[in-house]
Amino acid sequence: MDRLGSKHCKHSNKWLLRKFLIYNSIWLILNNSMIIIDARNAFDAISMHPELTMFKELIDKEAIYPLMLNSWSMTIFAPTNQAMKNFIENNPSSASFDADLFKYHIAGLPIKREEFSNSPVVSSFAGQFAPLYLSMLESNENSPMNNQKSYFVNNALINAAIEDLKTSNGQDQALYIIDEVLSVFKPSKSVAPTAFELIKEPSLYGLDNIDLTQFASHIESNKLDSIFSSPGLHTFFVPSKIESRGTPDFDLYVVKAHVVENKALFLRTMGDRRNYKTMAHDEKIDVEVSFINKTLRFTSEKMHYVQSNTIKNDAVHKAGRVLSRMILANIPIKNGVMHIIEKPLMLMDMSIRDFLREQTKLKRFHGLLEKHPDVLSELNRHSNKTVLAPDDNAFANLVDNNQKFAGIDENSEEMKKLLRQHLVYQQVSSSDLRRNAGYANLSSASNIPVVFRLIGIEPHSRLTVESGDVNATSLMSDIGASDGILHIIDRVLGMPFNSILEKVIDNPLLNSTLNIGSQGGTQNWNTKLADQNKRYTFFAPSNQAWSEFSLENPSEFKQLDNGIYPSISRTILDRHLSAKGQFNKKDLEQSLKKVDTIQGELLIIPDAKTREIYVEWEGKKAKIIESDIYGLNGVVHIIDKVLAKRRDFKVNSAPNIHCHQSPLLSILSFVCLCLMHWKLSQHS
Repeated sequence: MDRLGSKHCKHSNKWLLRKFLIYNSIWLILNNSMIIIDARNAFDAISMHPELTMFKELIDKEAIYPLMLNSWSMTIFAPTNQAMKNFIENNPSSASFDADLFKYHIAGLPIKREEFSNSPVVSSFAGQFAPLYLSMLESNENSPMNNQKSYFVNNALINAAIEDLKTSNGQDQALYIIDEVLSVFKPSKSVAPTAFELIKEPSLYGLDNIDLTQFASHIESNKLDSIFSSPGLHTFFVPSKIESRGTPDFDLYVVKAHVVENKALFLRTMGDRRNYKTMAHDEKIDVEVSFINKTLRFTSEKMHYVQSNTIKNDAVHKAGRVLSRMILANIPIKNGVMHIIEKPLMLMDMSIRDFLREQTKLKRFHGLLEKHPDVLSELNRHSNKTVLAPDDNAFANLVDNNQKFAGIDENSEEMKKLLRQHLVYQQVSSSDLRRNAGYANLSSASNIPVVFRLIGIEPHSRLTVESGDVNATSLMSDIGASDGILHIIDRVLGMPFNSILEKVIDNPLLNSTLNIGSQGGTQNWNTKLADQNKRYTFFAPSNQAWSEFSLENPSEFKQLDNGIYPSISRTILDRHLSAKGQFNKKDLEQSLKKVDTIQGELLIIPDAKTREIYVEWEGKKAKIIESDIYGLNGVVHIIDKVLAKRRDFKVNSAPNIHCHQSPLLSILSFVCLCLMHWKLSQHS
């Protein structure tokens, strides 16, 4: 009996050990791969998801909702808890997330993502509301899905998808988790209005404080009611303020320039600076629109703009861009989406002087012009001109980097000559350059040569200007005005200053970085810092950072210091260098969450309490100890750590595999489980 009990105990222990190994391996697999929700239907999936608890509370309020989600074929677009909180915070005075709005998040048929392109319009259970508009964007680097596609419903991004759900009777369901509540616009009538109906009567959506009657009258006078009433999915930009300055008529082309046909473009599906053809498009006229997203430097407030670009023009309609601020965006309607904007597109009825006066980022340039009335008078006399306006950042950079400019009296003849170097009494647009092989060599009002170039491949080309030993890039080009065209540029012409390489050479805190980058002969890493056609942001490790790195990694640092493997030093320094643009401290503090470098990605972590800024790479954090060291081609920030790891020094080794969710560990765990199971079976 004791022997039998001992044998039974032995088998029992083996069984317990086997069970432990199985559970432990399953735990390893689950904790090193994607969380999988094993749900039978939509109700189960929502109930089990930790980010949908607020949406689940809405379901539990009505007895019919759980029954629907258990047994009806449907697609549910469920906002996350954060999306629900944002909705409540942004709409404190409106009605709560009521039954109609809840039903707007449910479509009465199962829809898979591959069907979004073929079936972009679906009806929700809330028939009173506008349709739901589905879209997919290719090659979106911010896509949360495991591919390079992003999927949207209206303006909401789909963060996760569960498309293989089944009802209790075997019908298909789909659940999409989204990052925004879909709409706050509930029609006062039984059906959603068309664009024309809403323009005529904004109160249909409770927009009683918005007057669109002027635009409505222009639609009617040009007999274009049918365009704004036509079924389908279109995008309408509707100006709320129309001032008549006695320049081009609000004609048929101007009205049509406010409509993009056969596309429902919400802010996020429009994409930043992507161009779309408007209905003002024929053999005579061609007008495109694009969306521009800006963050105000001092307030972190996001501003959304739409700009029209007349790329083919006639004697009446000028070539160039018109910028208009969005007042109210993403209004879903029966035949697409509507955005209310501040002023009309295409109409270039503002003078360059008025434009300079209104632009907050051109205050310094406008202020200097005001000190020279004779230059302004000369500017007003010429009706066909190009103004190259440096923005305020360009002047700030110049003050920090050019002693000559600091010594020029603002009222002097020398300053007048410098200002006139930014005036060209001939109109030069990007379209003009395209017709002339992307190049134009002219003279400024100061008789100094000015070379215009289009750099890059269409549609991503950019305009550059060379004059007075300075190469400037247009931050915003082809801004049309009633008396010419304006380009906002990032440098003050005629006032060259040092590249960031010279800044590194001159800074005693960066001697070690300079030494590491000098390895490899005449074409060493440092030479790229002298490239004046680039705009760099360099997070340069201080001498102390390299000293600490050498103490922690003595043999590895010796390789760097002795120049044994220059390729390693190049890789490490490339990790600290971004060629994506010039980002100063305020950019890092207020608007950027990450910076792509030549060899990786740095997270930007500002500390609101201390006002310090950290950059992080693979868990390694460095503090910016000195910022905004400007050069001709970028900016340098000095950091207190070297962003490198020992694996960087492995030569001819297999490439590193670094994953947050390691499938390799899952596979190894499974193999280990099988081997242990076989081993125990042999001893049984």
